Amino acid sequence: MTTPLYTITLDAGHFTTDGTQSILEAALAQGVAVPFSCQRGECGSCRATVVDGCHEHITPPTERSYVTAKNELLMCQCRAASDLALRFPHWHAPVHASQRRQATVLSRVPLTDDVTQLIVQVDGEAPFAWQPGQHVEFLVEDGSRRPFSIASLPVAAGPAQLEFQIRRMPGGGFTERLLPRLMPGDTLSLEGPLGACTWPAEGWTDDVEHLVLLATGTGYAGVYPILMAALQSGQFKTVTLYWGGRTADDCYAAPMLNALLGKGSGFQWQAVLPHDAPGQPGGTQTTDAATPADAATAPPRQAYVQDHAAAADHDWDRTVVYACGNPAMVRAARERLRLAGLPDDRFLSESFLPATGAGSIAVPAPAHPWERVGQRFTMDGILSARRRSLTAVREIAALMRPGMTTREAITAADEHLRRMGASHNWHPTYVRFGADTQSPSIQPTDFQRRLREEDVFVVDIGPVWDGYEGDYGDTFVLGADADRQRCAEAARQVFHSTREAWLQGLSGAALYDRAEAFAREHGCELVRELPGHRVADFPHALYGKHKLADADFVPADGIWVLEIQVRDRTLPIGAFYEDVLLR
Repeated sequence: MTTPLYTITLDAGHFTTDGTQSILEAALAQGVAVPFSCQRGECGSCRATVVDGCHEHITPPTERSYVTAKNELLMCQCRAASDLALRFPHWHAPVHASQRRQATVLSRVPLTDDVTQLIVQVDGEAPFAWQPGQHVEFLVEDGSRRPFSIASLPVAAGPAQLEFQIRRMPGGGFTERLLPRLMPGDTLSLEGPLGACTWPAEGWTDDVEHLVLLATGTGYAGVYPILMAALQSGQFKTVTLYWGGRTADDCYAAPMLNALLGKGSGFQWQAVLPHDAPGQPGGTQTTDAATPADAATAPPRQAYVQDHAAAADHDWDRTVVYACGNPAMVRAARERLRLAGLPDDRFLSESFLPATGAGSIAVPAPAHPWERVGQRFTMDGILSARRRSLTAVREIAALMRPGMTTREAITAADEHLRRMGASHNWHPTYVRFGADTQSPSIQPTDFQRRLREEDVFVVDIGPVWDGYEGDYGDTFVLGADADRQRCAEAARQVFHSTREAWLQGLSGAALYDRAEAFAREHGCELVRELPGHRVADFPHALYGKHKLADADFVPADGIWVLEIQVRDRTLPIGAFYEDVLLR
C-alpha cells in the first residue's frame, strides 16, 4: 500500500510529508525556513494558524505544553492528516534573500544641518530587490556594520538605486568620518535587504481600513516607503503620519508631505515636537491647568508620537501601525496602542540603536561552524535584548508575593513580558519556588507549590525582543535566611568566575569542568544537566542546537549563554544564574 503524500502550503512556499513524522521535521528535512526552538511543545515558537486541512497530535499535551488557540497547532507536536494550509502571524520568511553587494555613490546632499541624503546604485547585472520598509547594512572596514532604512521604493526595471537619510551622530565613525568624504563614483559594500517591517506583497486584507505611521528623527526614512506604497494602493480610508523631532527643522520632508495632504486615502500628517500637547497641532505649547505663575516655573510636559496617536481616536480594530525610530519609542508605542485596542499582529516595527563614538560593535566572525548567525544578526541587537531581559527579570521578581502558586507566578511573568513588548518566548518561562530551585528546567515543575514568607525562588525567561532572544535568569530570596542568600550568591559567583576563565581562553567543555570546581568552593554542587546554549537573532535553532558544554573550542563573544545551576550540598535548596558570555 502506498503511503499518501500531503502538501503543506505556507505563505512563502510549500513542502510535502507522508504524515508519519511531525510537520516541523518534514519542513526542516526539506530545507524550508519555519520558526521553531525547543521542539518539546513548550515554547510555542513553532505555532501556526491552520487555514485549511486536518492534523493529528503526535503526543497529548501536558502541563508544560504551550496552550494554542483553537485554530492553531504546534508543528513539532502534530502531523498532517490531509493537505494543510498554515500561516505564521508572528513570523515571516524573507521574501528576498539577503546579498552582499558593492554599490557606487551617485550623490550626497545635505537635507538639514545634521541629516544627509545619500543615493547609491547597486553594482552588477544581478537584480537587487527589496520590499518597502526594509533596510541594508553598510559594511565598514573595521568589521562593523551600520543599518540604514532604504528611503526609496523598488522599481520594476533598471539598476537598483537606494536612497538613505542619515543623521550625523557626534563622534560617529560612519556619519562623521566616512560619510562626509564620500563623493560620486566612490564604492561601498552593503548587505541586504534586511528587516520584516515591510509592506506585504499582496497588500493588507479588507478588514484593515486605516494606516498609522510613527517615526522619530530619521526613522521617517523607514516609514516613507510604506506611506508611498499605501497611497499608491488606495486601499485605506485614512493614512496618518506622526513624526517626532526636536525642532520643526527635523521634519525635513515637510514641504513634500504638505503637498500630499488630502490627495488620496485621506492622508494627514503631524509634526510632534517637544512639549506639544496631544490633540493640538505641532508647535503649540501646552499649559494644562497651571496658573501663569506656575507655568513660568513648572517644566513643560513632554509629548510623544504615540501619545498623539492614542489621543486621535483612531479606529484601532481596523488599523495597522508601522513604527520606526528609537527603541524606547517603539516599545512604548506598542504597549500604549495595544491598550488602546490595536490588535497585537497589527503593530510592525523597526528600531535602530545609534552607533557609539567608537563605532558599532562588529558581528563576531563565525570561527567555528557551530557559531553561524543569521543575515540580520548584530551584536547591538543581542545587547539590546539582554538589557531588556535583565530589566524584565528584576520587575518580574518584584511581582512575586508569598502565597501565590508557581502557575500564578508564571502567568504573571508572561503577562509582564507581553506588556514590555516581547513578541513571544523562545523557551517557556520558568519560575521555581523553594525545593524546586534544585531542579533544572528539563525536569517537571510543581505548579501548585506556593511561595512562602521566607523562601528562595528562580526566574528564568527567554523572551524574543524585536527578533532577538533575550535569555536571562537569576535567583531571589525572601526573608533573611543566610543559607538561602549564600546559595543564591553562589550561582552568581560561579558564573562570574567561569566567565573569567572564558576570558583566559578556556573551551566551552573546560568551562563547565571549572564551574564544577567553583561550585564546590561555595558549598554547592553543579547541576550538569544544563549545558549552556546558543543565542542569536530568532530563531537560533535554525543555525543549530549545539551545547556550550560540548564545545571543544573557545566560544565567541556574544552568541553563547552560560547556564549555572547549583544545589546546596546539605540543604534542599538551589539557585540559578544565566547570561550571555560577553567580553
